[in-house]
Amino acid sequence: MTIELDSYGFPRTPGIFETIKTIDGKPIALARHMRRAINSALELGITLPDEESIRVKLSEVLSAKKFETGRLRLCFADNLFHLSHDEYEELQSPSNLNFYSETVLGFIHKKFPYDHRFAILKSARDEGFDDSILFNAKNEITETAVSNLVFRIEGAWVTPPITSGVLPGIVRAVAIEECGVSVRPIHISEVPEIQSGFLVSSLRIAQPIAFIGDMKLEIGQSSRELEALIRAHLQPVSVG
Repeated sequence: MTIELDSYGFPRTPGIFETIKTIDGKPIALARHMRRAINSALELGITLPDEESIRVKLSEVLSAKKFETGRLRLCFADNLFHLSHDEYEELQSPSNLNFYSETVLGFIHKKFPYDHRFAILKSARDEGFDDSILFNAKNEITETAVSNLVFRIEGAWVTPPITSGVLPGIVRAVAIEECGVSVRPIHISEVPEIQSGFLVSSLRIAQPIAFIGDMKLEIGQSSRELEALIRAHLQPVSVG
């Protein structure tokens, strides 16, 4: 069956997806990603292929295209399973963020079409930034267009709660469960108190934040230690 894709590589029908980083053909946190997909599928009424079918297809695609660093994408919808694996270029520099001017409603499921998030990302890049910090109706920080956020405030590493309108990201979960990051609401009034920060996502893993607007953040020993700890808990594992 031929699957028609949009300009971003997603099927032209609503569904859920997982984006997974690969190293030499080995995915990072595959089990966590699949658990999230299964939970979303159950809540949204999407029937997934059986586990063995997914594993066989994954093995075929990863064996056919072994990149030093890759982006694996799994898309699921009713009667549809699309898998792609493309080369991914590592981001070497810290990120520069601005603030998105409108309230954005967050989702607990990773759904496509994803055009609205890519539009936010493009708007930020058109203004010379890498991504935009989003807020909810309570003026609480939530996430960026494509990543979760972790900030160091008053010496403690914190991340916004899912109840603020945050995608339950895989790397975010690892940071909370394994790396001592606390969960609490972060109001926009606290922005001047932010000392350091990270964009955390399945592709970035943990990318330090250099600037929020014209406010320079510290990238010091505490940041290096947290980044190393997060990466240590996210090692690639062979599918077979």
